Amino acid sequence: MKLIKKLLREFLVGMLFGSMIYMLTNFYNVNLNHRIIYLFICGLIGILTELFNNENIKIIYAFILHFLGTFGLICILNLLLGDYDTFESPYFIQFVIIFLIVYAIIWGISLMLFRNTTDKINDAIKKRNKH
Repeated sequence: MKLIKKLLREFLVGMLFGSMIYMLTNFYNVNLNHRIIYLFICGLIGILTELFNNENIKIIYAFILHFLGTFGLICILNLLLGDYDTFESPYFIQFVIIFLIVYAIIWGISLMLFRNTTDKINDAIKKRNKH
């Protein structure tokens, strides 16, 4: 049950990041069904972040698996939305560059949030140890 709650939370966080990207970029300006597919794929990407919580996987492997999984899911998203031109020569390079930029931005935001949470926890520990 605890795992299901964790995965659901990660799914919702993935959808949250997906909605933020959608609102900022409007990459997938399409009908409601396509938006639902987009948010579902973003939720699956969120679940992929659980790789980083697995102590049996080295962080570099978790990062590689997350990157490849995310790239694969975004490719599947484009196929489901019927955007086959993405995989043709001149557009594929542009697709990869945009993917890398968006991936880096989301990682930057995630690291800032993680650092903020870590700082708060460390401050609370310091305050507790002073008393």
